Amino acid sequence: MYALLAIFIGALTAIQSRINGQLSIDIHNGLAAALISFLTGWAILFLIIFTRRSERNSLFSIFRAWRHRKIRIWEITGGLIGGAFVSTQSITVPTIGVALFTICVVGGQTVSSLIVDKVGLSPSGKKRITLPRVIAAIATLISVVIAVYPDLKSSTFRFLPLIAAVIVGTGVSVQQALNGRVKAISNSAFATAWMNFFMGTIIISIALAIKLLGGATIGKLPTNPWLYTGGSLGLIFIAVSAYIIKSLGILNFILLNVTGQLFGALACDWIAPTHKGALNAYLITGTLLTLGSIAISRGFESKVANSARA
Repeated sequence: MYALLAIFIGALTAIQSRINGQLSIDIHNGLAAALISFLTGWAILFLIIFTRRSERNSLFSIFRAWRHRKIRIWEITGGLIGGAFVSTQSITVPTIGVALFTICVVGGQTVSSLIVDKVGLSPSGKKRITLPRVIAAIATLISVVIAVYPDLKSSTFRFLPLIAAVIVGTGVSVQQALNGRVKAISNSAFATAWMNFFMGTIIISIALAIKLLGGATIGKLPTNPWLYTGGSLGLIFIAVSAYIIKSLGILNFILLNVTGQLFGALACDWIAPTHKGALNAYLITGTLLTLGSIAISRGFESKVANSARA
């Protein structure tokens, strides 16, 4: 069930990216689109948390734990990483293209997820860096490269944006681990998500203010209500990921999530393609190959678990 949930929210991420991307085009400002997404998601969380006593208590328990030093300040700042990711995406994608950004992000995610599992940063505990896990990570990255290969011809290699994409990709694994730790303290996925949206809104607001001071503008807001649903999808992603991360571990979560993103992209390009040839053999092949990388990782861990029980 946890694996299916990780794939499901990965697919939602692809849909969210399509929605936020269109909103960004319509208002001519990626950071403003990201802020709208975060604010709408945060507003929904306000309704959920402050209309239910149990959820309010869960949220306040995070602050009590910090005040009594049961959790450190850096452990509740996962949302800052999410905000930095969205901000960097808005700035670098127009420069290097979606394909290169995706490859750099997935590369950073897979490498850092091995390290995060190794040091035991997430509540799932420590997991050794083994050859099958490394192979699974590499296979996933290769699968993504194949999936986005047709778009590489329109990408531009620029060192600093590429490095920035790798760094925020690395941060995604850390964010998921921190969310898992906060969830363990609050015992509420919604309270964890509230903290993420709070932190993310802060950093995106700062980035947008800097951009506006530099002369950027925001276009007229569109009337299509569907373009304002990205925040609700982000809410589901953060809440569900915080709930399942302890059971899956970071690497498995990242592999499953990337697979879900590719399946989501496949579905989007099949149902509503953005351009001719969006749905192609490369995307289909890369998506299917990610399933093989998951089988490697999950199969090895099942074998280890069975050996330990024996």
